[in-house]
Amino acid sequence: MGSTARRIGISGAVLTTLAAQVLLGTGSADARGSGRATHRAETLASNPLPFTTRFSGDFHGSITRISNTLMTCDETKAPLDPAQPPCTEARTGAGTRPINNNYEMKYVNIDPGTIGPLGDPIYSASSADLGLIDGSTVKYARLYWGGTRGIGDTVLPESQIDEVYLKLPGDATYTNIANDQPSIGYITTSEESSYQASADITELVKAHGNGTYTVANMDSVVKPHSWGGWTIVVAYENPCKPLRHINLWDGFQVELPDSPERAFKLDGLKTPTDLAKVSGKLGFVVYDGDLKWTGDTLKVKSTNGPETPFSDPNHQPDDAFNSTIEELTPADQFVRTPYYRNNFGYDSNRWDISNYLRPGDTDLTIKFDTDKDGYDLGVFYAYVNEDDSSDI
Repeated sequence: MGSTARRIGISGAVLTTLAAQVLLGTGSADARGSGRATHRAETLASNPLPFTTRFSGDFHGSITRISNTLMTCDETKAPLDPAQPPCTEARTGAGTRPINNNYEMKYVNIDPGTIGPLGDPIYSASSADLGLIDGSTVKYARLYWGGTRGIGDTVLPESQIDEVYLKLPGDATYTNIANDQPSIGYITTSEESSYQASADITELVKAHGNGTYTVANMDSVVKPHSWGGWTIVVAYENPCKPLRHINLWDGFQVELPDSPERAFKLDGLKTPTDLAKVSGKLGFVVYDGDLKWTGDTLKVKSTNGPETPFSDPNHQPDDAFNSTIEELTPADQFVRTPYYRNNFGYDSNRWDISNYLRPGDTDLTIKFDTDKDGYDLGVFYAYVNEDDSSDI
């Protein structure tokens, strides 16, 4: 667990340089979505994490999420690309390429002037509201956070990215939340560094239930191209919901620009064998996808189903990760503060995959590719109806 000293905000943070990093591996790939560099960026260190099952179960219920960004453009400064609209318009998605590369970035902070549990001021904060239906019992809840660990030769030490603050419904003060994974997923290149951390908050969500959850003091290097955000994934039981098989997988996998297509399996999926029609949804958390920068794709293939590119009313097939936090099902929509259509490099979405599931499926193969726009995959979660309910 970090010390009070690490909670002094980015301006007073102790920074390390790439030269001080332990070099876990070398290689090269184009700069991740820099929009400017044409040379190839050297991978100096990385800790990719395989996607493994974090939680699974069979019960009447569902799995959902609330989330928000913690980085946005600085409305007091002009765009770095004069062809782009002012920051306030870019937040709505306006512009030909309203991405974080083209703007001076800053922390989102809805709670300025507040002091955190370690005695330091709140310098980044955003919130979202959890609203499980009446009669729900939380089975599992996990908080994920991630951001830009470094730009160029400025890289935040692990001791500065391994904790965040969480204000729970009904509480007047924040609780310190420390990463509880054996290691944090990250990649460090000569152009950019990024990370994802997470922690089990099941007992906290059980105790506090529905209401506003605020995540604060997530650290990111604050420069053009910076991004960051958080998601709470919640699996819950409710007798009014269909009997479902529920899975949560997490890891940290990176797709660098102009790299070959990559694939991995999400094991442990279970679809019924006695239904003609299988219904379910797949959700994901992805970092550094850019709005209107096309070429990034996500394809999913169940054990017995067709390979299918991800698309829905908010996503074109060639722009799978476009800085959105949207929910197409009205009953599952949630309030978040602030609300931006363009979240400048943070995606948390769900996809109805009913048409691509088949009886007897036991896994999902995820294929991801990109052209110029690099990104990081951090979380997948799914539920599959085990009966013929049409509720998805």
